[in-house]
Amino acid sequence: MKKNSVLPAFSLTLATFFAAAVSLPSAAQNVLPGDKPKLIVQVVVGQLRSDYLLRFKNNLSDEGFKTLITEGAFCQNARYSHLLTHTAPGLATIATGAAPAQHGIPSDRWYDRVHSAMQEACADPHVLPVESSNDNLKKSPAHLLASTFGDELKLLDSKSKVVGISMEPAEAILLSGHNSNAAYWFDDMSGHFVSSSYYMQELPPWVNDFNKKKITDTYLHHSWESVLPAARYSIDSMSMGKYKQTETTGSLIFANAEPPKKTGRASYEKLRNAPYSDNLVKDFAISTMVNENMGSGSSTDMITIYFGAMRSIGNRYGVLSAELEDAFYRTDQNLKHLISFLSTHVGKKNLLLVLTSDHGVNLSQQELAAANMPHGTFDHNKALVLLRSYLNIVYGKGEWVKSFSQKQIFLNHTLIEDSNLRLSEVQERTATFVQQFSGVSGAVTAHTLAGAAFADGIARCMQNSFFPKRSGDIVINLEPGWMETSSKSASGSAYSYDVHVPLAFYGWRVKRKTIATPVDMTDVAPTLATLVGTSLPNAASGQVITEIVE
Repeated sequence: MKKNSVLPAFSLTLATFFAAAVSLPSAAQNVLPGDKPKLIVQVVVGQLRSDYLLRFKNNLSDEGFKTLITEGAFCQNARYSHLLTHTAPGLATIATGAAPAQHGIPSDRWYDRVHSAMQEACADPHVLPVESSNDNLKKSPAHLLASTFGDELKLLDSKSKVVGISMEPAEAILLSGHNSNAAYWFDDMSGHFVSSSYYMQELPPWVNDFNKKKITDTYLHHSWESVLPAARYSIDSMSMGKYKQTETTGSLIFANAEPPKKTGRASYEKLRNAPYSDNLVKDFAISTMVNENMGSGSSTDMITIYFGAMRSIGNRYGVLSAELEDAFYRTDQNLKHLISFLSTHVGKKNLLLVLTSDHGVNLSQQELAAANMPHGTFDHNKALVLLRSYLNIVYGKGEWVKSFSQKQIFLNHTLIEDSNLRLSEVQERTATFVQQFSGVSGAVTAHTLAGAAFADGIARCMQNSFFPKRSGDIVINLEPGWMETSSKSASGSAYSYDVHVPLAFYGWRVKRKTIATPVDMTDVAPTLATLVGTSLPNAASGQVITEIVE
């Protein structure tokens, strides 16, 4: 039997599907809100395609995603407008209200020409990890060149508390900003939540107490079984055969737990590939709000929470896998628990909650092949071999290409200058050659992106991703369905599966409505700033979503 792997088009109003299943707000929730929210909670779910909400709607609880969509303002046509739809640029765009061309984070990493090395978006050798011996955790927002909404919130009122939380450093750092009170992330070596000296010299006592409880070990040693019986998952009978099932509940068995170790260090990094990493982040976020008394004072506090399990699981197993579907339902449960806690902690009238995602994701090559859809993998290593040979023939033997990263080719500027060649001419020759490769839809030079102004289309998305000091000499766009990685699924294009994400505002002064007009993801921060009364982040280019603030 051929697998039907084509996802439904996201063309119907989600509120139409969900309204009947969700009760109307209680009278207590209709109490007039104050002049400003006591607590802003920004939840970003990694790699959450907007059409997942339709695909999995029948198995959602009434108090998770459905609550935000039917009792809040849901933007069903929210999209990113930059090409390199990866995590770091997406988060920076949410936080700053600016495109990568303005906030300076064009990709997750880029080639640093000064140091001749790859630079990760939040890596900073000038800071130290706190309560960790892991040198890979030297992180700060130093490379983010624009202010965030959280920064502006603290400039308006220095008593406001702003905290970012995630499993990974970049997610906590970029969403919270330069001036946040703290950013916490997970340390694979110790199994603890840690930070860096950019924020503090030592962890607060309550964080140490949380770490000592060994909650991480509980999740690490927990086997992964489906949260629902197998019959309720949208997988066909052929796919069902590859999973084992429990005899008692009929749940699917996805993975065994990490066995406790009597000696040596537990493999905490394995937690990232299991859905329980989000449970751990949620637990720590709730502990943060309680111990820091967030939302209890006269100032507006803000916490950013990044759930990354769906991204890790989607990349590992694929968009149409039962593992990904289960991760989505568990995200729904985590949202349900979080909303329940917040309703008691501050109440809906004092809460402003924003839900969205950093980017979508493409189907895996296997899934696209099964659906007879165009697909392919762009092997940049083979492409670079051919490109280097070509440039050696044209210009003579030399190291003309320095690096390739995330659809960008970085040329050797020093060699080009020493050879008395015009950089723009070498870029143009390189782009023309690269456009001949299978899967390449187009290639645009840095010279063109810096000198022209594109109004729309893929070229405009390329320009929005282009930051001259950090972007490559040639930016490549692949054909729909093509990827530059061998992982199951990946993001990084300007096509609908990567740019279309959910966006919902819920709580304080937010009216129930479904917004069908197009919304750019640069609009999130300006809308928050207008709602709360702060200045817009200094590089913000987005517009206020009028349907939300009216």
